[in-house]
Amino acid sequence: MVSKQSTRSPLPELASLSTVKSTAEIGEIVVFIDGLTETAGVLAFAGVLAAQHGARLISVFMQPEPAITPAETFARGKGMRSVIEVHRTQLEKIEADYRALFDDIVRRHGIRSESEWRSLPYLSSEVGVHAYYADLVVIDRPEPAGQTAGPPGLAESLVLSSGRPIIVFPPRSTVSSVRRILVAWNARREAIRAVSDALPLLVRADAVEVLVVDHEHNQAGHGQEPGADIARHLARHGAQVEVRRLSSGGEAVGRLLLSEAVAFGADLLVMGAYGHSHLSEWMFGGVTRTVLAEAGLPVLMSR
Repeated sequence: MVSKQSTRSPLPELASLSTVKSTAEIGEIVVFIDGLTETAGVLAFAGVLAAQHGARLISVFMQPEPAITPAETFARGKGMRSVIEVHRTQLEKIEADYRALFDDIVRRHGIRSESEWRSLPYLSSEVGVHAYYADLVVIDRPEPAGQTAGPPGLAESLVLSSGRPIIVFPPRSTVSSVRRILVAWNARREAIRAVSDALPLLVRADAVEVLVVDHEHNQAGHGQEPGADIARHLARHGAQVEVRRLSSGGEAVGRLLLSEAVAFGADLLVMGAYGHSHLSEWMFGGVTRTVLAEAGLPVLMSR
C-alpha cells in the first residue's frame, strides 16, 4: 500500500476572519429529471438546498424515449395512431408521478411559490438552455456510472458547456443537507471558479476542509503556504475552514480525493472540472472522470 504524507494547517488567524458575513446567494436552482432514474433522492436534495437558501426551485422534466414493443413496429394506419396514443398516455402518467413528487417536496419545505415545473419533449435541443440562467444546477448521475469512451452524457455535457456550477448527485444517495464540504484545491483556474461558485454553500457549512494534493506541481500558484490564501479568502466570507496538505505518493488523485472525502465525512465535494484539448473537449481528464464515475457523494463541478 502506498504511504501518504500529509500536514494540517489550522491557520489560527482564520477564527477572527470568520465573523464576516458573505453576501453570496443562491436565488434559483434547476434540477433535471430524466424520467427514467430513481428521482426521490435528487429532488429531496435540491428541495433542501432551495429551502435553506430561500431559492426558487425549477424542475426540468425530460420526457424519456417511448418503449416500443416489436409488434408495435409493424403498426400502420389506425394501428399506428393507437400506438401513438398509448405512448402519450404512458408518458403523461410518468410525468404526473414525477410532478406529484416535486410538488410534495415544494410544499413540504415551504419553497418559494414561484417554483416551476418545465417539461421537455424527448431529445429536445433546448435542454442545456435551462441551465444557463440558474445559480446552481443539480442532476442525477445515471447508471451505469460514467463512461470511458463515447459521447458524454447530460451531466458531463452541462459541466463542460453550461458555464454554471453543476452538482452531480450519485445514484441511491441519501444526502439531504450540506454541512461538511471538502474542497479540492490546486490553485488553477477551474478550481478558482468552483470555489467561487460554491461560496454560498461554503459559508453555510459547519466545516470546510481545503485539501491540497501535491502542491509542488504548481508552486507558483500556491505561494509560500499552499492553501493558506484560499482559506483566508473563504474565512473572510464567514466559512469555517481548515487546510490539509497531502502527498499522493503516486496514488490516483481522483480516488484519493474520494477516500479523503469519506474520511472527512463530507456531504459535498467541490472541485474544478478538467478537460483535454478542444479537439476532444468532451473527454475529461483522469481525475475528473474518476470522480464523476465513482463518487458516492454529491460533487459540485465548475469549469
